[in-house]
Amino acid sequence: MSVVFVSGHKNPDTDSICSAIAYADLKRKADKIDAIPVRLGPINRETQFVLNYFNVKEPLLIDNVFTQVGDIAYDKPLTISEKAPMYEAWNVLLNNNSKTIVVVDDENKLKGIATMGDLAKAYLTSSQELSNYNIPVENITKTLNGKIIVKNKEFIRGDIIVAAMQTESVVSRIKSGMTLIVGNRENIQLESIRKGAKTIIITGGEEPSNAVINEAKKFSSTLIVVPCDTFDTIKLINQCLPVSLIMIKDDIVTFKDSDYIDDVRQTMLKYRYRNFPVVDDDGKILGLLARRHILDYDRKKIILVDHNELSQAVDGIEDATILEIIDHHRIGGIETNQPILFRNQPVGCSSTIINKIYEERGITPDKHIAGLMCAAILSDTLVFKSPTCTPEDIRAAKKLSEIAGIDIESFGKKMFEAGTSLKGKTVDEIFYMDFKEFLIGDFKIGIGQVNTLSSIGNLKNDLLKFMEEERKNKNFDMLLLMLTDIINEGSLFLFAGNHKDLLERAFNISIDDNNFYLPYVISRKKQVVPPIAKAINSN
Repeated sequence: MSVVFVSGHKNPDTDSICSAIAYADLKRKADKIDAIPVRLGPINRETQFVLNYFNVKEPLLIDNVFTQVGDIAYDKPLTISEKAPMYEAWNVLLNNNSKTIVVVDDENKLKGIATMGDLAKAYLTSSQELSNYNIPVENITKTLNGKIIVKNKEFIRGDIIVAAMQTESVVSRIKSGMTLIVGNRENIQLESIRKGAKTIIITGGEEPSNAVINEAKKFSSTLIVVPCDTFDTIKLINQCLPVSLIMIKDDIVTFKDSDYIDDVRQTMLKYRYRNFPVVDDDGKILGLLARRHILDYDRKKIILVDHNELSQAVDGIEDATILEIIDHHRIGGIETNQPILFRNQPVGCSSTIINKIYEERGITPDKHIAGLMCAAILSDTLVFKSPTCTPEDIRAAKKLSEIAGIDIESFGKKMFEAGTSLKGKTVDEIFYMDFKEFLIGDFKIGIGQVNTLSSIGNLKNDLLKFMEEERKNKNFDMLLLMLTDIINEGSLFLFAGNHKDLLERAFNISIDDNNFYLPYVISRKKQVVPPIAKAINSN
């Protein structure tokens, strides 16, 4: 079963985090989906208080959902030891109807690649150069199903001669260090050992006499008996070469599970290789990746909660498969390739909608999940003071508070006290605590919101300076920061940009400086974005 990420928006707030956790829990229970809640940024103080209160871990942090090598079903590799004979590699390829085998060491680390073509080429050329190679004795016994009678060396090396002539002719050709392939001809075996032949391969399966064995020991020769006849032994001897001698080992292009498919595609265009090894961080082989794998593949699967705009979604969302959207904001233009479940309701909090889905599915959330959803509703509705709050939010919060065993007023006060402290925070952290980007007409507007129970004092000028720098660096037409007083129900606005006239029309006020106060305005979604959009669209 593939993983499904459940993600809130960038610069996550309490609703974004808690809704992701709660909805992932519901999908696992109701639909048996491997749903994992994720976050797109750091946890703010309010949300951290909530998670700590209910003893819930932070969701996994991700920065994008671009498809990676690890997301697609590449081929499992055929592997073979670097010490194995060519013959074994050839048979593995034939038996698996494959054209590529991966050569590995004893720790399964990539050492090289061998293809059917490489093996065929080596078979045709190695017979002429066999004396240049060290052939492991073990490979001879493995390939020829042989038996070692006397062993003095781990390898054989040197010219190979076949005893297909009269004794005198064969012996006259023997030189020190040679390998002799011979049948059951004791006289040739003895004379060859005495003339310096270091390996005697006896064909036909008949073991040598004691005299031959004794001479081999005396002259430090190796005796091997194989069941094959002489003709087959000659055919197979060069297939005893270790595959490491013929494999491709230089300039191998490899990928890792973490590599992005777009980068892989660009790399593949530069090379004409059939297969590319996939390795882990230690160089151990994981699989083989071919061009066909990146033509049609499963993309990362994701469910969006508490947002539905591209500018607020995780990077790479266009490359992912969106399965569902659960949201309570305006519809902001995300397109999908197929129909999906899109549940958008005009309530004060995404968790209110998720609670309703729990009820529709006949599932009672666990105590800690109920607590998270209740906290999200209290946060988004400012304990029912926000104009976005609906009777459904109040009903859901009261029900969930009973399951979680919390008092709404007491818990809400503690949560906001934990979340509104600005002590120790930089202007960057304050501005981006709860920031959202909006594309309205031709305008790119960013609006941050901070709930605070105290005056910002000298921070105002520092914030305005920072906002103007951010506006220029990131090409915003206008940036606003709402400093919302939850108790007195109003917001001080700081703004950067050259559109003061637009704000004056939007809120029907006069503005003398780069800040203004709006009583009873505490909702970005319902009281700030709509009038700004109306002012822009009326131009």
